[in-house]
Amino acid sequence: MPRKIIKDVFLRDKKEEMPLVEELEMEKTKKSRFLFKFIAVFLILILLGAFGFVVLNRISTVAINISPHKETLAIDSRLRAYTNPITTGLSFEIMRLSAEESGLVTATGISSSGQKAGGKITVYNNYSNAPQKLIINTRFQTSDGKIYRIREPIVIPGMGVKEATVYADQAGEEYNIGPADFTLPGLKGGARFEKVFAKSKSAMSGGSSGNARVVKKEDIDSVKASINDKIKNRLAEMFSAQKPESYLLFADAVKIEYLENPDNPKVGDLSSRSMVFKINGSAVGYLLKKDALSKALTDDNAGNLKKAPKNEPVAVENIESLDFSLISADAQNKEITVRLKGSANFVWVVDTAKLLEEIINYKGKNYASVFQNYPTIEKAAVVQSPKWWIKFPSDKNKIKINIDL
Repeated sequence: MPRKIIKDVFLRDKKEEMPLVEELEMEKTKKSRFLFKFIAVFLILILLGAFGFVVLNRISTVAINISPHKETLAIDSRLRAYTNPITTGLSFEIMRLSAEESGLVTATGISSSGQKAGGKITVYNNYSNAPQKLIINTRFQTSDGKIYRIREPIVIPGMGVKEATVYADQAGEEYNIGPADFTLPGLKGGARFEKVFAKSKSAMSGGSSGNARVVKKEDIDSVKASINDKIKNRLAEMFSAQKPESYLLFADAVKIEYLENPDNPKVGDLSSRSMVFKINGSAVGYLLKKDALSKALTDDNAGNLKKAPKNEPVAVENIESLDFSLISADAQNKEITVRLKGSANFVWVVDTAKLLEEIINYKGKNYASVFQNYPTIEKAAVVQSPKWWIKFPSDKNKIKINIDL
């Protein structure tokens, strides 16, 4: 009897502690919660990883530093170029420009014979539709007999007019006159005398007696040299501003023709004041395309290069610093011969656009195999940012190819 009571009490207390079914349900709930948390954390990590991958792929960049094959060679090449080459030879283009500059001539010589007056006249040809030519020293006479002469020949257009400068036949203040009408004594007795004549709109001036200043050759030579330099520099600036970017224009590839104004002061002119001296410069520039000139120099010196180009473009890096001379140019400017001399840096050209496409489309990891397809590349280095990010960007703009010259 006592044993039964103890057993009943023990068993009753154990059942009241927790039913077995409830305990199993609780265990199941705990496992479900753990699994849910695990899956949630796993998904969050995947999302964070994907987000990080996208961000890194967007911000990552690659710099590819290329060292192309280079050779330095002492050259002395004579090349012919044509405006319209029959074959694939070297060609050139022509630029024509002009510029006018002026300076002041101051007479430094002394003459004791006085100074002749001078001024502008307008000569009329009312005689014929044919031009009328007047020779040097043609006389023009005022109504009171004063004689003035031209120092350069002139041609008056048919039924037209021509402006000219005349100088008094004698020195003296009496030749300083106001506007006047002029006849040509040399035509007297002929039909042209009444039809070819001149008028002045302004006064004749500068005439004097006694000592006067006279223009010396040195006075004109110094001014001419200064004006020519100004024209040369101005034309060089104009050529530089107007030249196409892909063309070269060497300083010695410009020919300038200097033309003096016919009204410029002459040696022996008498003047107490400075006189304007004008020169017009007409220039012809011979332009050579840079890549075509590089190819011509490469072809001319291929036999002396250690690595002969095999259909690979080669550029002369320092082509503009070579000594250039224009040896000859034909009268029609259709053919020229040039000479380039010096230490030339030949650089093999890398097709960066093609290289970039191959890198973008490359599926492997060893990019050295891509560079090996380019014989123009001496060596290449890939620099990635961040350094530990091994994937190349898919955006071309994130890949920069640097050519080390």
